[in-house]
Amino acid sequence: MVAYCAVLSIVLFVSLATISAIRKNSAEKYQSEINKKLDLIHEAMQLSENAKRILFRDRELLLLRNTVHDDIEKGDFHAALILCDQMANVFGAVEESEEMRSRVQEIIHQHHQDRIQQEMVQLKQLLEKHQWVEAYQYAAKLRRLFPESPLLHGLEQQIANVRTQYRHSLEENFLQSAKNDEVENAMCLLQELDGYLTPEEARRFRDTAASVIETYRESLTVKFKMAVKDHRWKESIDFGEEIIRQFPNSQMSVEVTEILEPVRARVLGSEATS
Repeated sequence: MVAYCAVLSIVLFVSLATISAIRKNSAEKYQSEINKKLDLIHEAMQLSENAKRILFRDRELLLLRNTVHDDIEKGDFHAALILCDQMANVFGAVEESEEMRSRVQEIIHQHHQDRIQQEMVQLKQLLEKHQWVEAYQYAAKLRRLFPESPLLHGLEQQIANVRTQYRHSLEENFLQSAKNDEVENAMCLLQELDGYLTPEEARRFRDTAASVIETYRESLTVKFKMAVKDHRWKESIDFGEEIIRQFPNSQMSVEVTEILEPVRARVLGSEATS
């Protein structure tokens, strides 16, 4: 009986070991099969992506072309050039990419030309108003925006030439007005001309300018005195203030200031009464 039990135990142990070994082998085999299938699936997916790109290549290229056109219409030229690179690098359409790039660059060039022409109109208006400082600043801005444009070559020199021509016209008009005894006009021209001349250049006009200034001062003085004498108080105030403004350090300015005080009082009193 004891021997029978011992044999039964040995048989049972061997059976259990065999079952365990079978299970272990089955699990390893199963895992191996799974790994192989996963590898196959992964490979299939890779092939699928490549096949998809080949299958839809024409459609994606068409979409890319349309997007480039849309970017050009919107004026987003930088984005259009990036898409041209993608057309060559991703899809291998090198020749078509270069054609598209050339077209975009031509449009950019024409766009810049049109923009510069518009900006030049603004610059011309500044020159017509004789706003020289603003004109130079505007020219500098255009150079920063379009550094390679041939339309801007010599722009600062053009401004300088226009300024010089205007200065010459001021000189001629001043001398002609002085010659014709148009004192007030000559005085206005002299004041404007003063901002254009260097001390060396001003020497050519020193005698004429001194004569115009003296004549103008005498003319203002006569007009002021006549207006006071005729009780034209408002006109006398205008003439008196002009004398003070134009000749602030003269003796005549001191005398006019003293006279104007009672004149202004008369005007204020007259307005209060009325």
